[in-house]
Amino acid sequence: MSYVHLHTHSQFSWLDGACIIDDLVQRAVELKMPAVSITDRNSVAGASLLWHRCIKAGIKPIIGLEIEVLNDPGDGRAFSVILLAKNGSGYENLCRLITLAYERDPFNPRIIKTQLRDHAQDLICLSFSVVGELCTLLLEGCDEAARQVSDWYYEVFGEDYYYELQYHGLPKEAIAMNKLLNLTYMTGIPVVLTNDCHYLEPKESSAIDALNCLRKGIDFSHPEAKRFACNEYYFKTPKEMKALYQFPARAIKNTLAIAEKINVTDGYIPVSDDTLSVAGVVNILRTFSHSPGIDFKPNSKHINVSLMDCKSADLLKHLRKKLPDYDILQFTEYEPWMPQAIYAEVLKTMRVPEAKIRELCEVIPPEAKTLLEAFLISTDFSCLSSEDFVCESAFRIADTLIDTFKEERPLEQNIALIPKDMAIPVVRDSDGIHRAQYDSQFISELGLISLEFRP
Repeated sequence: MSYVHLHTHSQFSWLDGACIIDDLVQRAVELKMPAVSITDRNSVAGASLLWHRCIKAGIKPIIGLEIEVLNDPGDGRAFSVILLAKNGSGYENLCRLITLAYERDPFNPRIIKTQLRDHAQDLICLSFSVVGELCTLLLEGCDEAARQVSDWYYEVFGEDYYYELQYHGLPKEAIAMNKLLNLTYMTGIPVVLTNDCHYLEPKESSAIDALNCLRKGIDFSHPEAKRFACNEYYFKTPKEMKALYQFPARAIKNTLAIAEKINVTDGYIPVSDDTLSVAGVVNILRTFSHSPGIDFKPNSKHINVSLMDCKSADLLKHLRKKLPDYDILQFTEYEPWMPQAIYAEVLKTMRVPEAKIRELCEVIPPEAKTLLEAFLISTDFSCLSSEDFVCESAFRIADTLIDTFKEERPLEQNIALIPKDMAIPVVRDSDGIHRAQYDSQFISELGLISLEFRP
């Protein structure tokens, strides 16, 4: 019997996930898994990449997310759940929930239960780990409250609601999972076994600790440097998952049953069927009082706009007036780490002196795309980076993180024209600016018209 991971954090779980999608899909294929998921926190930005890689590899992509749900009314606590899209309609609901979460609080995105109820169609819900609401209440001895929570989720999701079993070797988990198995005996709600995957292999646990340090601005000597209590949060093999604890066989089988519920035919990631043409947008731009320079290719939906005597703010105001049925949004750039930058940051977390960091980074060849490539190209770098344990460890960690993101930020000079009836994830930055969570490639794949402003 095979197994499908349903709780996985890719590089789009910013500074929290190191399961690089290309490597994730390759690993799933090697392990003969029929499907693989990504469930990034408050993000479906990796959906298109996962889709393309999985379809090419001949396995099923499962797109989901981790999102916090606030009790309303309640004790003010919020608890995460895992949501998986069954089809295109479910995917659109993921997008709507992300938008609602960021609209509520850009610093700490979360939704309320009534919003989850309103957008639950075609979604599969997993109860989350030992720190989810269900297990938290069971561990607090609040069995009746836990039953009420279970009843609420079952009322909303029906047969698409599952109790999520996890065991990473922690005593607290063993207690919680036993209580959860007792609850499933009483309610009949099915269980599913997951592993909270944040990296691919056990040896990469230090990499996720380094990401944690970067996120918090601390170094490895800090008491909170370690992201997890153990090194079990990796992409385990089916054999390893079956060997976990004394879980019933159906908890494994249900991972396959959930994968079977998911329909990834055309429309899983809905594309625009909008009739607005590039020529129509160009005509609107030319009606502006200070007509900008315009350049576009006949078969492209991207328009280059030379502002010349125009101000971008005035031009956007003009577009919004002429296109009231469209949201005009910036989209997102995900800036990858350069070898020098990520190596320097990891060295800092290991408290290496600034002078030593400069010495190491200055001998990294600018043409090297990875640190391993730099190691092979430059004798100076290979010698310096391997001369002591700290530098060598930093080298291995940094190279693991090379495809994670340094930053996600708006592309300020780029906008997309998005029909108001099209569900896409919209985030709100701390300054109140709204932007699409997708990058330029994803915007293009969706068939949306985009504009780039140039001086």
